[in-house]
Amino acid sequence: MARPEPSGHRGTRFPLAEVVVGAWAVVLAAFVIIGADLMWVVAMGDVIRREGGVPSGVPFASAPQLDWPNPTVPAQVLFSVVHALGWWALPALHLALVATTLLIVGADAVRLGARPARSAAVVSLVVVGCASPFVVARFPSLSLVPFVGLVWLLRRQEERASRAVWLVPPLMIVWGNLHGAVLVGIAVLGVWVLAGRSHTLVRRGLVGVMSLAALVLTSAGLRTPAYYVGALGNEAAVRGTDLWAAPDLTHPLDAAMVVVAGALLALAARSLVRWEWLAAVGLAVATVTAARHGVWLLLLLAPVAAAGRARPLGADAGDGTLPAAARRTTALVAVGAVAAALVGAVLVARSAQVRPPGHDAVAPLKRVAGTRPVLAREPEAETFAQAGITVWAANPVDAFPREVQAGFLDFLHDCRVPDPGLSVAVVDQGCADRLSEAGWVVVQRSGEISIVTKTS
Repeated sequence: MARPEPSGHRGTRFPLAEVVVGAWAVVLAAFVIIGADLMWVVAMGDVIRREGGVPSGVPFASAPQLDWPNPTVPAQVLFSVVHALGWWALPALHLALVATTLLIVGADAVRLGARPARSAAVVSLVVVGCASPFVVARFPSLSLVPFVGLVWLLRRQEERASRAVWLVPPLMIVWGNLHGAVLVGIAVLGVWVLAGRSHTLVRRGLVGVMSLAALVLTSAGLRTPAYYVGALGNEAAVRGTDLWAAPDLTHPLDAAMVVVAGALLALAARSLVRWEWLAAVGLAVATVTAARHGVWLLLLLAPVAAAGRARPLGADAGDGTLPAAARRTTALVAVGAVAAALVGAVLVARSAQVRPPGHDAVAPLKRVAGTRPVLAREPEAETFAQAGITVWAANPVDAFPREVQAGFLDFLHDCRVPDPGLSVAVVDQGCADRLSEAGWVVVQRSGEISIVTKTS
């Protein structure tokens, strides 16, 4: 269906959207932490930079491994370089990616005809609904900007077909070298290819085929599909646990995501066009199976929800004159500078909280473990790996055989030691108490975790 005419506005001199995004960046800085599925990427990047080549498998783990394809080498090097800048750099990069994502969402909404105040309100709703992925810095943070960039491109093509559609395959090349959530982008693109109205079906299909072929233009080459099969079929995904858990409505953040998704869908329902409806349904189904997909659903819906009964396809909204564009750029730079300074101050004040989890235990663990492999809980296992400690297993779990994946998850959830040869572990207090019955002894405590060793 076509989007109706907007009420018509010519923009605003006050940079409301930029101010709101800047304010939310500062708020998120007060809560941001480094979570699981990040420090292993840094560890891999460190090895690549140090050795000048891509290692075979996961060099920081001692458990048996598969012949694991590695298509995200550029992302690993990027995170390694950023981490080398200082303890503040990874959370700062994450917040910058979140802020950029929100700015694109807000700009897309205004372009669709949303008034700045409504756009700012919907952006705030998105922050509430995406609180978990926006507060916890993880590897998937690198997919935020490519996703909203893709959606922006596809919407733009539906409004006015142009040669910019050929930017989609290069975007997929970049995205595929950064993170596996490029598959979400391929799925959304596939929906547009089949149900979009702009261009011819042949041209849309060619864009889709080129984008699909672009998936193998990574460091893993033709083995890239095997990586995706392993990642989607890993033991955690099969069990529906950890980063692959379904939404838990008793958890406040999951409940907020579901409520916000419902609100955005209600606001957008009368303005979604066919391909957007199909993409939204697909992402909703994916979210039901794994809460991690909810962020994509909200980011897809937000601009249309903000615009409401906006404009028909092919019309342009807002003031696109050069003076207006210059004012917006100036406002963005000014607000960005102020927000960056405030975010920096907040991160400095929270320096102990934003460092990698378990960093305080690195030095004592090195003394206790020596050259022995360490069985450690997540996300601390990744921190130890990056610090040069050999761990038994850690993310990426799909790099290990199924039995190793299962043993590691059993340890994380049930405190079962998967290998009788292991003699050093890092666990929480409850697990330490259970292991003490099997002859393990606590040799050091660091915050909420305990370093334990086997006495026999």
